[in-house]
Amino acid sequence: MWNILAISLASGVCTPIGAWMVLGFRTVWPPMLAFFLALASGVMLAVVFTELMPASIDLHGYVGFGVGMAVGILLIAAVGHLWHHRQRSAPLPLERLYRTGQSIALAIAVHDLPEGMAIGAGDMVHARLGLAIAAAIALHNLPEGMSIAAPLSAAGVSRRRILATTGLISLATPFGTAIPLIFGQLSPVFSGFILAVASGAMVYVVAHDTLPEAWLSNKAMTGVGLAVGGLLMVAISHLAQAL
Repeated sequence: MWNILAISLASGVCTPIGAWMVLGFRTVWPPMLAFFLALASGVMLAVVFTELMPASIDLHGYVGFGVGMAVGILLIAAVGHLWHHRQRSAPLPLERLYRTGQSIALAIAVHDLPEGMAIGAGDMVHARLGLAIAAAIALHNLPEGMSIAAPLSAAGVSRRRILATTGLISLATPFGTAIPLIFGQLSPVFSGFILAVASGAMVYVVAHDTLPEAWLSNKAMTGVGLAVGGLLMVAISHLAQAL
């Protein structure tokens, strides 16, 4: 149990590592910001359509997936609405970037919970399976951390706060891993619902925050980042299946 929890934590820590890689740049230029935001969009959409949606439909059916996805969309929209009442006194473009970074962080935290559960469930089947799932999740946590750090850094958020935020998010993965290890295999209906909620959260953030902001920053790099992010996650998905 402790071994797979340590492995899951290491996988989650790749999120602040990805953020640290972005923070190595002195300035986040508009084309760079557009690339990382579009990269995050491509990663999230690929995760939804190649992993979360098929798994959720298999476990919970099409109707269940639709309900869970709607809950995820409404959850992130409600949190965003509440967040608007706490806006900082900053110029509008910086405030928009700040909200975008926070929205990405929340969506990824919601997404990391079922990922952690997948690591724990895989380990219950075979230790090698849990390790393979953790390795795949670690790889795509890197661009996720980058996508959180880029807009927050551009909005003037301190490096320490960005690393603290991504470090906190990284704990969602081992927390999710502990759930099936402690309570046993979760019901298919509940697991499918959680995956659908994560899908809705990520689709909302892409449509409402990351892609529009990337498009405003640099249209050409938006296309490049979207393609790279999607292809990267498809490649990682195939690699994980091969393992």
